[in-house]
Amino acid sequence: MAEFEVTWARTLSVWWLILWRGMLGSFLIGGLLGFIVGFTFAVLRTPMDPSIPTILGAVGGTIWFVVVVRMALKKQYREFQIALVPRGDRMGKVFE
Repeated sequence: MAEFEVTWARTLSVWWLILWRGMLGSFLIGGLLGFIVGFTFAVLRTPMDPSIPTILGAVGGTIWFVVVVRMALKKQYREFQIALVPRGDRMGKVFE
C-alpha cells in the first residue's frame, strides 16, 4: 500500500472538516438541548439550576465531536483517504 506524505495541506483538510462540522453540530445540539431543557422546566414551572443546560450541551457536543472524528476517518478526500492499518510490530498478534 502506497503512503502519501503528511503535508500541511492534507493536515489542514482533515482539521477543517473536524472543525467546521464539529463546531456547527455542537452549537446546534447544544442549543437544541438547552432549549428543550429550558422549555421543559418552564412548562413545569420548576426552578432550574443554570448548570443543567451547560452540562447537557457539553455532553452532547463531546459525543458529536466523536462522531465527527469518525466521519473524518471514513471520508474520501480529494487526493487521499485515511486508512487504519495494524502496526508492523503487532501484525502477528492481531489474530492471536
